[in-house]
Amino acid sequence: MNLYEAIGVRHSVRKYSNKEVSEKLREQLLVFAGKASPLNDRIAVAFEMIDNRGKKADVKGLWKVDAPWYLALYSEPAEGFERNGGYLMEQIVLYMTTKGLGTCYLGGSTVKKKRTDGKRLVMIIAFGYPEGKLCRESSLAKRLPLSELCVFKEDVGETMKTVLKAARLAPSAFNSQPWRFIVYSDRIYVFSKKETGLFRGLKGLAPQAGTGRDFSIGVMLSHIMLAAEELWLELETATEEQFASKVYKNGTYVATLTIRP
Repeated sequence: MNLYEAIGVRHSVRKYSNKEVSEKLREQLLVFAGKASPLNDRIAVAFEMIDNRGKKADVKGLWKVDAPWYLALYSEPAEGFERNGGYLMEQIVLYMTTKGLGTCYLGGSTVKKKRTDGKRLVMIIAFGYPEGKLCRESSLAKRLPLSELCVFKEDVGETMKTVLKAARLAPSAFNSQPWRFIVYSDRIYVFSKKETGLFRGLKGLAPQAGTGRDFSIGVMLSHIMLAAEELWLELETATEEQFASKVYKNGTYVATLTIRP
């Protein structure tokens, strides 16, 4: 199983077994995290692995899941750091899936110990070997159909549909799927929906990043990137000023993705 294949089977795991995650595997996870592709390589990030085998880790949150290990992502608070964090973290989560590990995003959770380098907590994931099934059928994922996520301006081929299906399966906070697409045969205009009162309230409860739409948008963009790589497509991401400068009633322009064979 590779990262693209993991997109279709990965799901949130909330119960973990006592099976040990070996030191060698933990080291592999950190090496992969350090090499994962960022959206913006100018944003400095750091990862911290937190041992909870003794059930004493200083991780707190409304939706905390008890797991033997946690991985925390920290970032300098530069423009776009939440989106960059989601893009990175989803690659790591999918890599963990390929290694037989279950994962769960812990939006709104915090770590008691504060960093001294100015980096902010973006997200924590729980991980370990699952007590139940690692995988689920993609058809069981509770996601909106493409017909509700996309406005198709032209007929599109199976290649574009495959990319969009990968984007559709991206996890998001409360399965909100805060993205919408305007689709042509060779490009996708990505928009994010405006945040609801729920997400604005969450930011008040958990002022660190990772509880809202920008992190989720980054997760979704990583799925598009992985699908393009799997299909040997060239993916070009651009921000077009003519769209970025406009005010939209129901959302915000994110980027234009051009896909070429």
